[in-house]
Amino acid sequence: MPKRYEEEIEEILKQVGEVDPGPVRRRRSFLGLLGAYVSRLLGGRTWAITPGRVMLTAGVVLLLGLLMPMLVQASIWAWLAWGGLILFIVGYAMFFIRPRKVEKRWRGQPVDDGDESPWERLRR
Repeated sequence: MPKRYEEEIEEILKQVGEVDPGPVRRRRSFLGLLGAYVSRLLGGRTWAITPGRVMLTAGVVLLLGLLMPMLVQASIWAWLAWGGLILFIVGYAMFFIRPRKVEKRWRGQPVDDGDESPWERLRR
């Protein structure tokens, strides 16, 4: 019985587009995980502005603004740090503002919830 469930889960993962994890998963180091996360953020639609990309850019700009005054004397780095902080807040807000339209599916078939009013959903 467990083998059947395992095969069904693998089939669902293949349909979704997940990579087959294989029988053994090795543990990654922190830098390996960070590299995988950054490559996943930069991958996908080439020029799409996503909250993750905005926050990643903001983090780089913020770090540059905070670390560069130690190396070079200039007041422009303070403005760069403030710009990075503001950009980070914008990216964080984008995460919550962007609507997510996900079609609900069960075993490959779309599930129809019916058209509920916002009041009905809130009450439920």
